[in-house]
Amino acid sequence: MNSSRSLRRPARILLVAVIYLIAGKLGLRLAFVNPSATAVWPPTGIALAALLILDHQVWPGVFLGAFLVNITTAGSIATSVGIAVGNTLEALVGCYLVNRFAHGDKAFSRAQDIFRFAALAGLVSTSVSATLGVASLSLGGLARWSEFGAIWSTWWLGDAGGALVVAPLLVLWLRDPHLRWTRAQVAEAVVLLIGILFIGQSVFGGFFPSSTRNYPLEFLCIPFLIWAAFRFSPRETAVATFVIAAIAISGTLAGFGPFVRGSKNESLVLLQVYVGISAVTGLALAALVSERKEIAEKLQRLAASDALTGLANSLRVLAQAPAYGFTVAQARILLLRLKEGRTSRLIFIPDEHDVSHLPGWVRAPKQITDGHLSKLASAKGAVLATLDESIAGSYLIPR
Repeated sequence: MNSSRSLRRPARILLVAVIYLIAGKLGLRLAFVNPSATAVWPPTGIALAALLILDHQVWPGVFLGAFLVNITTAGSIATSVGIAVGNTLEALVGCYLVNRFAHGDKAFSRAQDIFRFAALAGLVSTSVSATLGVASLSLGGLARWSEFGAIWSTWWLGDAGGALVVAPLLVLWLRDPHLRWTRAQVAEAVVLLIGILFIGQSVFGGFFPSSTRNYPLEFLCIPFLIWAAFRFSPRETAVATFVIAAIAISGTLAGFGPFVRGSKNESLVLLQVYVGISAVTGLALAALVSERKEIAEKLQRLAASDALTGLANSLRVLAQAPAYGFTVAQARILLLRLKEGRTSRLIFIPDEHDVSHLPGWVRAPKQITDGHLSKLASAKGAVLATLDESIAGSYLIPR
């Protein structure tokens, strides 16, 4: 067992180094402002995902991959070491901040954690690599100090794009690689992908006539991210974002799309801002939708197992109704509406629990009237907590 573990870590380090090297060489093919600085840098996302999923102990793979990328491109040993140190610290700082403040590899399950991830891993930690990397180039004579700002902004935005687009994609799929789609979902996913490819090529690939090929039509991609967010999950939304980003980069380099400017580097920098904002927006929306679905499923399970759907619970409610301000007739009506799914959720909350964080709900009075029941019947859904005389509390009803 110990021998297998001791072999597993070097294998993971080597794997991270190889993947980082390949992705880095591809990224530096788009280095226009400096041979070592590019606005498209997937290795940042790869390194961050590796540390979040595999553990921070694989950081030597990040260092080795970064060093090999730069030493085989245009750097000296000293500058390559400096850049590798910056890239490694970027991954370590990003991993620490995300684990500390955004629930680590579960950061894409809640919208608030996604915003924290974007700020900490996308903006803060990436400044470490940009600063150390550009400083290494300038100190090594491979970049002029007068170009520090331009190179730094390109480096930083490239790393931020990798963190916001590539890291979520890898983390979400490595955590849960299994597909549980129905046939209808498979068909919908195919239609969604075709739609993304079509609209992506229309906006960034030159499908439109030459006279409109640079029109500001980038907003046409947003509905497809919303589609993915509402109908699937953050995992599929990350794929949609990645596909749109790949099409946009390819088209922009070919001279198509709304972000084409005088130089390719300027075009890619502007594009990365758009891609980053789209990625965060799509993932946050998908997380919100997923949260609502999870809550609904939990409430449905509660309704099926504990809240009035069985005969025993129904009899218990009828027996205890007078003690809680219901008449037997009111309780019968409520039970019928619950079983038919035509009433709103009525949730029992103990007195010591704070309900201020539940927008749209208010504590019901001890005596529940016909007016309350009619208000409950105005919305769909069905949950009523089991009545428990041993707990002091009240029910929540819609405002």
